[in-house]
Amino acid sequence: MLSKKIKKDDIEKFLIENPDFFVQKSSILNKLEFPLMEGKKVKNVVSFKDWLIENLRGQKKDLINNAKYNYLTLKKVHKAVLEIVNIKDIKSFFSYLTIKLPDYFELELINVVSFNKEISKKYDLLYLEMNELENIYKSKNHLVLDVVDNQSSLYKEFKKKIFSNAIFSLDKKITGEFALLIFGSKDRHFVNNRAYDLILFLSKVIEFKLGEFFYEQFE
Repeated sequence: MLSKKIKKDDIEKFLIENPDFFVQKSSILNKLEFPLMEGKKVKNVVSFKDWLIENLRGQKKDLINNAKYNYLTLKKVHKAVLEIVNIKDIKSFFSYLTIKLPDYFELELINVVSFNKEISKKYDLLYLEMNELENIYKSKNHLVLDVVDNQSSLYKEFKKKIFSNAIFSLDKKITGEFALLIFGSKDRHFVNNRAYDLILFLSKVIEFKLGEFFYEQFE
């Protein structure tokens, strides 16, 4: 009788269907070899123990890097908030928001998206047709950090390439319409929700300051 040849796909299927296999047969781990990856390439092949140690070391490094990133971002956010609350007129506010703040945070873009052509032109904001903006707008104060949807027309008038973004849905009671506050980066800056709480806090401060100008300027 010919034995049935086992394929790699069969082994993969078996392990997926039996996730406790290595719990029951833990001794096998000492006989297996595991790849250490560098990007998408295999850097080295090591034992399970060394593979586990290397991965734990990598996780620790990521935690430290994230802590440093959040600390530096926190300092920048606090400084930006102090400057924002002291701005006295809406023209200076939008100039600070769209010109100074992106450079300060090393971003390609910080701006407000509006379907009001007059307001967009007056303050150099991004314009989007109402139906397109409504498709992106979520419930008020909703924040999403993600890779840019290539099908979106959000950046069609913006000359620089935006790879990842943070999109904050402004409260319609503040703006009088559907409007978005957006942060755009040319790289993976907004992937994996890094500094989510700090971006949310900054967005709400910007929204609050916008509310101070609203009734006077947007009637």
